[in-house]
Amino acid sequence: TGAMVEPYLSKQWFVKMDGLAKVAVEIQQDPNRKINFVPKRMEKTYLDWLTDIEDWCISRQLWWGHRIPAWYKEDQVYVGRENPGEGWQQDTDVLDTWFSSGLWPFALQGWPKTINERYFPNDTLVTGYDIIFFWVARMIFQSLNATNQIPFKNVVLHGLIRDKEGRKMSKSLGNGVEPMEVIEEYGADALRFYLTTNSAPGQDLKYDEEKVKSTWNFINKIWNASRFCLMQKEDQSVSYQFDD
Repeated sequence: TGAMVEPYLSKQWFVKMDGLAKVAVEIQQDPNRKINFVPKRMEKTYLDWLTDIEDWCISRQLWWGHRIPAWYKEDQVYVGRENPGEGWQQDTDVLDTWFSSGLWPFALQGWPKTINERYFPNDTLVTGYDIIFFWVARMIFQSLNATNQIPFKNVVLHGLIRDKEGRKMSKSLGNGVEPMEVIEEYGADALRFYLTTNSAPGQDLKYDEEKVKSTWNFINKIWNASRFCLMQKEDQSVSYQFDD
């Protein structure tokens, strides 16, 4: 927003991370249970996050989210699933968004009563490299702690689409791109071809409309050549033979 950020000291809730991180790191050392990262180099980034990790502040002062399951009565503090009784007031803070989303792999499959083994553990997670620690790592150590299982077998990490100057797209900068407008002008095939041929696994892509335009020209040539070939074959029948 451009407003000055001022520090404010207050009491917060934390999760002790030493034990949780240790288990997640040990899993990567077990060839039968480790999670496969693609690209492979991203595994080091993941492990670096979990090494010498600090405790995790999980309380947030927001209007939405899961309420912190803590109640207060005079000088007493109670933490549990249900309100302990009359006169107790629940904490007004909510859980960190990444704590809540970290529960996703198993919470949606019936946990804690049961687990749908068809969808847990999952096969592959596809996400951006910028949230390896915020989401990927937290899903892993929370799943291990709650179910003693990894949440997924593979993690495929893609890069970010940035603007022409390499800046991350954001509302405040106003440098976002509306895909439907690009498709309206250049077609979906041109946009798809541009995105797939101008990026590498785990690498960022600088969006440049001029490159999209040149891709459209290339796609258009393929289209015209294909249409010409089909027009010449209209009165001919073609048979194919496939070997077993």
